[in-house]
Amino acid sequence: MSDRSDILRTVWVAHMNVLDAGGPADYSYSSVDTLRFARLIGRFMLLKKSLSIPALATVLLLVACSPKFSTPADAGTVTAAAKSGGTAAAEVAAVTSQPFNSGKLLGGNAAPNFPDGEAGKVSVVAQGTLAKSEGMNSGTLLFAYRNNTPAAISHVDFTVIAKADGKVVASGNSQSGGIPAQVQPGEAALDYIYFDNVASVPDAGVRYEFTVKTSPADTRSFNTAALKVAQADNNGTAIIGSATNDTDAVVHGPFSVYAYCFDGENLSQLIQDFAPETGDVAAGGQVAFTANLYSKTCDTFALGVSGWFK
Repeated sequence: MSDRSDILRTVWVAHMNVLDAGGPADYSYSSVDTLRFARLIGRFMLLKKSLSIPALATVLLLVACSPKFSTPADAGTVTAAAKSGGTAAAEVAAVTSQPFNSGKLLGGNAAPNFPDGEAGKVSVVAQGTLAKSEGMNSGTLLFAYRNNTPAAISHVDFTVIAKADGKVVASGNSQSGGIPAQVQPGEAALDYIYFDNVASVPDAGVRYEFTVKTSPADTRSFNTAALKVAQADNNGTAIIGSATNDTDAVVHGPFSVYAYCFDGENLSQLIQDFAPETGDVAAGGQVAFTANLYSKTCDTFALGVSGWFK
C-alpha cells in the first residue's frame, strides 16, 4: 500500500474509533475534527506534488442580522489571480445563475431559491445562524455561495473573520470544500465555517468577512472529486444511500458525506459522516453510506458525497 493510502486509511480508522468510543453525545464535535484532518491531508498532498494551480481570491462581507437567509454579500475587494508576466486576469463574462443542484450531483429533497450574488465573483448568498457547541466554545456557521465566475472551481476554501463593534471576536475557516465538491459557473453550493472559539461572539450585530480561494475543477491528483448521489433516503434515524463516480477518472477515499438540513428556506444544521469505502473507485463505480442522524431532525436536506482524484 502506498504512503498516501496509509495516511488516508489512518484518518478513516481514527474516525471510526472516535465513533465507537464517543457515541452520539460526542459525534458532532469529533466528526468535525476528523474531517478537518482529512482535508488537511489532501492539501498537504497537493503541496507535496507541487501543483501549479492559479487561485482566485475574493473578499466578501456579510452581516449577520437575522437567523433567516441574508441578502447577497456586501461588495468587497477582488484580488485577481496573477498571470505569467504579472498582468491582471481578463474581465469576466456575465454568468447566468442556475437553479439549485442544476448539476444533479446532490441528493435529497431541498430546493432553496438562493439569490444571484455578485457578478464575476464567488459570492456568499445566504447563511444560517451561528451554532455554538455547549461546553466546547467552538461554533459552526452554515452558508451558501454561488460561483459567478466563467470557470468551474474546486478546492473552494473560505476563511472568515467575525467582527462586532469594530473588533475581531472570532476567526475560522471552511472544512468540507463545499457540496458539490466541484462547482460549475452559475451554480450554488453549500459549506460551513468552523470556529475554534466563539465565546466572544454576541448573539446579534456580528459582521462576517469572507475570503475565498479556489482552484480549477479538473481531475489532477488529490483535487476534490464530487460523486453523483444516486440514492439518499431518510428513514428517521439515518440517511442511507449510494453515490457513483460519474467522472472518467479514478477517485479514492476517505469519502465524506455531508447533509445540510433546511427549516423551510433556511439552513438549520449539518449531518456529517464517512462512507465505509476507503480505497479506489473506478469510473462508474459506487460507494454506499449511512449518515446517522443521532436524534436530529433533517426532513428537508441536500446531501453530497466527495472524495479525491487519484
